[in-house]
Amino acid sequence: MTARSIPAGPTPLKGLRAVSRYILLAGGFLMVIATALIVVEIVMRQVFRHSLGGVDELAGFALAVGTAWSFGAVLLDKAHVRIDTVYSYFDEKTRALLDLVSLAGTVLFMGAMVYFAAGVLMTSIHFGASSQSSLAIPKAVPQALWLAGLAWFLLVAIVLLVCCALALVRRDWREVRRLAGAPELEEELRAELADTAQRKADGTGVLPL
Repeated sequence: MTARSIPAGPTPLKGLRAVSRYILLAGGFLMVIATALIVVEIVMRQVFRHSLGGVDELAGFALAVGTAWSFGAVLLDKAHVRIDTVYSYFDEKTRALLDLVSLAGTVLFMGAMVYFAAGVLMTSIHFGASSQSSLAIPKAVPQALWLAGLAWFLLVAIVLLVCCALALVRRDWREVRRLAGAPELEEELRAELADTAQRKADGTGVLPL
């Protein structure tokens, strides 16, 4: 799914969006590295009858960390999946209230996630836990990176919630929708068409038959 061309919004969100993009790229690179290691592992097993050892474990760590690091950018760019079958029938005020409730729920859920993830990390540090593979990686390392991604997502969600709450106090329903509302079909189509046009201009798009 392509990133949305969404205005940066209030000043705090501009900085969060910029940092989130870099974190997203770092998570993507982790996934690419994990994929390359898996390919090398398969080739070595099939051709040389030898295994690197621990590749599946490293890939699992990369998946967990890379996914957690992507959450903030996905939320800000509205790139996550939304089911808006009923939502689209409400007026702007009701939509704004629902957007605020959904963000509040996200903050509460992620707050609990960060709390328990921190507990898991502290337990691993206390007992000096390491992975079961031959690599014997200290579990605290990937868990700390994973927790950092979750904590960043929580920060992004809190700031977004505050910005939307302030807009709601001003009765600016349109601003709430712009920041956190589900994009309408026309907006989705315009975004996809703009992305396709940009890819063609860059020479990376698929040429028509």
